[in-house]
Amino acid sequence: MSLSAPDFRALPRHDQVALGVGVLVFLASFLPWYGVTILGVSTSYTAWHAGLTAFGLILLLLATATTAAELFAKDALPELPVGNQVVEAGLAGVGALLVVIKSLDLPSGSGLGVDVGLRWGGWILILATVAQAGISVLRAVHANDGAGGVGPV
Repeated sequence: MSLSAPDFRALPRHDQVALGVGVLVFLASFLPWYGVTILGVSTSYTAWHAGLTAFGLILLLLATATTAAELFAKDALPELPVGNQVVEAGLAGVGALLVVIKSLDLPSGSGLGVDVGLRWGGWILILATVAQAGISVLRAVHANDGAGGVGPV
C-alpha cells in the first residue's frame, strides 16, 4: 500500500477548489450564524448549536475528508460499487441541503429595538455549503474513473 502524497499545487484546479471550499465550510461554521439583538445588546450562536445544521456540517466535513483521502491516500480507500466522487457528492449534497433548510427556516424579524435572524456568518456558510455541493457534483460527473463514477452523460 503506497501512501505517497502529491503536492497540493500539482493537483487539478477543481480538486484544489473542492478542498479549499471544504475548509471554508469548516471555518464558516464557527462564525456568528444566528443571533438576537435587544436594545443594542447582541448575542449570537454558531451553526453547531442547531442539531439539523450540525448534522449537515458533519456530512460536509465527511465529504471533505473523503476528498482529501481520495487525493492524498487513494490506495487506503476501500473498493466501492460507485466512485468515491459519487459518495462525496452525496454527502455534500445532503449536508448542504440540511444546512440551507435549517438556516432559512429560522425565525427572523425586527422592531421595537429587537432584531432576530440569520447573521453574516450564516450567509457565508450557506454560500460555502452550496459551493461545496456544486463542486462535488461536478467532480462526480467528470470523474471518468471507470470505478462507477457518473461520467459524462
